[in-house]
Amino acid sequence: MNDDAHPQKLQEALEIDMYRQPGHLFRRAQQIHAQLWAAEVSTEVTSTQFAVLSAIAEAGQIDQNSICRRVSLDTSTVAEVANRLTSRGHVIRTRDTRDRRRNLLSLSPDGERIFAELSPAAARMTDHLVGPLSLGERAELVRLLHLIIEAGEGLAEPRDLRQGSQS
Repeated sequence: MNDDAHPQKLQEALEIDMYRQPGHLFRRAQQIHAQLWAAEVSTEVTSTQFAVLSAIAEAGQIDQNSICRRVSLDTSTVAEVANRLTSRGHVIRTRDTRDRRRNLLSLSPDGERIFAELSPAAARMTDHLVGPLSLGERAELVRLLHLIIEAGEGLAEPRDLRQGSQS
């Protein structure tokens, strides 16, 4: 890039308002969510761990790959979370009697207690997070987030987005 082009490129870049970029806003919203989670729900169980507990509670007994699909986490993350929840006594791991290669996860009595305690706190925290929105706006936010997630999950890899924006 020659020196004459630099000020123009810089000016063009400055005209892009980062505070109107969804990615920046998603990151900020996630930061606020994490702060509220720690303050209002739990400092011991993360929202990711709670999502795994929720998937197990809903299923009663479930394998790790099914959890991956339900909560949209990769296999290594689910394995790490399952190990942590098992070591804390919240989850019981057993071999699948029909397929000895698979582990099945279920909530322990302590896991049931923790899940029952955290669920209402998580719901209250969510209400606090989206408190400024009307019920209609909350529904619209969830609808739009689902659209973005579904479109993103349809991509093979994140670089597909960059290639698409260059065409």
